Amino acid sequence: MYGYRGVPALVELRLAAPRAPGMPPAQAVFTDHEGLLAVATIAGYWRRYRLIVPTTTTTDTVVRWTTDPYVSTRDVRELGLALSGVKLLALVGQPPLSNQTVAWGTLPLLVWMAATVWRWPDRWRIAATGLAVIPALGLALFPVAAEYWLPSMPWLWWPVLPALALVIWPELAAGWRSVAQWAAARPIVGWMGLVVALASLFALRAGALAWIALPLVFGGVGLAWPLITDSEERSIWPIDHLLVAITGVALLTRLVALDQMPVALWRDEARHGLLALRIWSEPDFRPIYVPVVADLPALLFYLMAPVVGILGPHVWSVRLVSAVAGALTPLALYWFVAPIIGRRTAVLSAALLAWSSWSLSMSRWAFPATLDHVLVLTAAGLLWRGLDPNRRGWWVWCSVALAALLGGLAVYTYHTGRLAPLALAVVVLFRLSRDRERWRLTWSRLALAALIGAIVVMPLVWYPDSFGFNRRVGSVSIFQANSLNRHRPLDFLAENIVAHGLMWHIQGESNGRHHLPSAPMVDPVVGLFLLLGIGVAWRARSTAGVLLALWLLYYIPGLLSFNAPHAMRSLGTLAPACALAGWGLSRLASGAQWRRWLIPAALAGSLAVNLWVYFGLMWHDPRGYGEFVSNRDGHDADCAECGDTTTTSTGLSTT
Repeated sequence: MYGYRGVPALVELRLAAPRAPGMPPAQAVFTDHEGLLAVATIAGYWRRYRLIVPTTTTTDTVVRWTTDPYVSTRDVRELGLALSGVKLLALVGQPPLSNQTVAWGTLPLLVWMAATVWRWPDRWRIAATGLAVIPALGLALFPVAAEYWLPSMPWLWWPVLPALALVIWPELAAGWRSVAQWAAARPIVGWMGLVVALASLFALRAGALAWIALPLVFGGVGLAWPLITDSEERSIWPIDHLLVAITGVALLTRLVALDQMPVALWRDEARHGLLALRIWSEPDFRPIYVPVVADLPALLFYLMAPVVGILGPHVWSVRLVSAVAGALTPLALYWFVAPIIGRRTAVLSAALLAWSSWSLSMSRWAFPATLDHVLVLTAAGLLWRGLDPNRRGWWVWCSVALAALLGGLAVYTYHTGRLAPLALAVVVLFRLSRDRERWRLTWSRLALAALIGAIVVMPLVWYPDSFGFNRRVGSVSIFQANSLNRHRPLDFLAENIVAHGLMWHIQGESNGRHHLPSAPMVDPVVGLFLLLGIGVAWRARSTAGVLLALWLLYYIPGLLSFNAPHAMRSLGTLAPACALAGWGLSRLASGAQWRRWLIPAALAGSLAVNLWVYFGLMWHDPRGYGEFVSNRDGHDADCAECGDTTTTSTGLSTT
């Protein structure tokens, strides 16, 4: 119930609970957020039952009821009671002020103060303040709908904190500038801050209290910021040889013991292998989307079909396509970011991605998540080069055409592949920016790319079973909550934003199939340089803002679904994060000649930690291998709606 703002509500329910002759009537126990409301005997015919329910001013108000199950003699289902109508009525005409009203009513003032303190242009300040008025108007005019859509505010006086922060902001900024100038004049302070930040990240991984360690991380990074140089140095190592070595490491770490770790086929892997065998052996089985067994587009199964069909149905052959796609993703990342942030930074980014434990976990089982991102990154690199207005000839036309083809194919991989057109649109916007001449010179290339992309995705767009195509996305959406305690979508969104912010350094995915349960999603080295790289990218956002934009874009699937943070739905954020971390490392290692040796030291540390996490901890952690061995019945967070499947570590299963 929404819009009551702490006023008691009269709830009327029209109920019936018929029972067989001789059976006692049904008893319904009604409860709310505070506990027991009432116990009522429900008649066997339709009657109206009225309850007075206290409502809250901060969170959702929920009324629940339970009855003992009843099984009819001619039915096998467990029944409770029947509900045919609900009416709600406030017992007070004018509800008092609530947390929601106060919080959203003061938002325009806070926005105006922030715009004044940060010296926004007048038109931006007026526009932002006008938008901030909309929630308060909604609460006044449409209280029920507005309180459903607006996130709850748990503390009545919360606006005091941001208002106080804005009042003292000039003093805080001046104080921080003084500290930064003092640290810049003493490089040893910056290096000490860097050591403190790295040590705090390791302490977080060891279980240190986040509210103690995390401020030390940010404070240390702030002190180390003056060490960042403004220019990019050229690499003293041969880039091409390094790329070959990095690709070799990526392949080795994904192919070694592929049939032993994970220890057994998860049921989804077995289903995917069986679908691939069916495509290989049945000429009339050519699916576009598989809604029943896999609930996925079919591109992965077509790629697996010749591998499993020729090499045989083995654990390693089922996982081979995903592993190779994951191993090629660092190369695709280098291809995309090299013309944007430089070759040295690009090769460092590829290296950090090559042995990331998160990427290893997603690559070493038969799932299409890695396939999505290798296609998108490759397409983005082609599109960036193909839209260069200074280039002419057939090569640029082939580049944009191939980019559109790969971007369209990405839609046929995992559900996150639906973001591929948006990701490529972001690349176009940053490549051409506001330069009308660039748009004039490249509009025909864009038209060709749009045409090819539309042709490629058309079979999926016109897929006849639209319900089956969208069922998986809808079932995990925060807009279709099945929680018995609350229902506001933006409350879930706020929690997801916090969870995805903490996943890099504090607590990550809890599902042992996706990563080491609850461990940060990146190692401390990447976590440290990621913070520095965000600052570097923000300072150069006119040229490299595409990295930040893609990083934020691929948060969307995880933010709009349950089980956050979710390593598979958020996998698209990893490649941009590695690029940002590589950029931070490259800028820190520029300048004095001795700084260059920070690069091999940082890469060696990152490699050691990630190999230890995946091949050490995850190999022996029962929360990891137990997920594959048990293959529990029921529905999984990423499992299709199908029957039970028993799998082993030596071959595919049958259902």
